[in-house]
Amino acid sequence: MKPPTSGNGKVLQAMRNWFRDTVDGPEPKIALEAARSPGFDPEHNALDAKILRFVTANYGQGWREERKPHLWERGSPDVKLAGLYEEEDRLRTEFLRLENMMWEARADLSATRQQDSGASGVEVVATATKRLDAAIKAWQAAKARLETCMGRRSDRQLLLQENYRRAQAGK
Repeated sequence: MKPPTSGNGKVLQAMRNWFRDTVDGPEPKIALEAARSPGFDPEHNALDAKILRFVTANYGQGWREERKPHLWERGSPDVKLAGLYEEEDRLRTEFLRLENMMWEARADLSATRQQDSGASGVEVVATATKRLDAAIKAWQAAKARLETCMGRRSDRQLLLQENYRRAQAGK
């Protein structure tokens, strides 16, 4: 059976060079991509045969096709889990945005302290300190929301895994 093709052959050539020039194995995902490349021919190319042995050792005989995600993994058909992943992605984006704002406020406060110029400088430092404090509190709240969502997602995954395990045990 001919494997599905991917890439433009550059990965395959890179893997052939790797197996020709080194003793240790490459990153398994790169070798897998090479094995799925057009032009991969382990029957007529000794380096491709080495790549095939490596890929088979890492992925088994199912290396030719991507497996469908388990019910508890991202991309599964479980609607509730998909919604939790979407919420987590949204919250992670917000968390990272607020984290950057917090670091910018910290840098601003540091720069303000270095430029301190008398009585008016004290007010500017106080304002920058308040901005940093607000940014830290917003960042911490976003972190708490993200971690709560991650916990709900993890709970859902564990429930789905447990239901799967029990169904398999009952067979």
